[in-house]
Amino acid sequence: MHKMHPGFSFLQLVIVIAIMAIVGLVVVPNVSKRVPLAQRKEFHESLNALARQAWTRALQTGHVHKILFNLKERTVKLEEQVIAMDRDGKPVFAPVPLSFFAKHYQWQEHLEIKQFYVEGVDEVGKNNPDNTMEDIWFFIVPEGMAQEVIINLLDNRDTHYSLDGQEVSLVLNPFRVQFQMYEEFKNPETV
Repeated sequence: MHKMHPGFSFLQLVIVIAIMAIVGLVVVPNVSKRVPLAQRKEFHESLNALARQAWTRALQTGHVHKILFNLKERTVKLEEQVIAMDRDGKPVFAPVPLSFFAKHYQWQEHLEIKQFYVEGVDEVGKNNPDNTMEDIWFFIVPEGMAQEVIINLLDNRDTHYSLDGQEVSLVLNPFRVQFQMYEEFKNPETV
């Protein structure tokens, strides 16, 4: 008579471990490829939310709004033109308190802005060969339109197609004030 012992046999354990290893080999690379894409989509959606907020506020208040990118700190924030002018007669902008953004939005380090076209001029490359520029902005006017903007960025974490990273372009529709995302760099001639 053989006594039955509860538990798994060695063969059963080996089979379960082999199945888990196979599943891990298939699932982990697919998940790791999706993380950079999800972070790019988060950046895209956050910019669109900020642009929509600026568009709405510009229509309501009748004031020009500025979406300000700080390249050094990797932040984006919304500012509104106030009535006052500075000593040079230039308009003064003040930060807009937003309910869904703390003070600003900070994008991931692996998203590197390579070109930033505003009205056809690359503000990153313009007279700036060493890329030391910090602030770039574009305006949304009270009539509900924005300047033409193209942001080309490189996702250094997504090296699936290129060792340098995935090229991404965000193109602002000046009439709808919404960004469209493309998987290749764009410039004013190709849009």
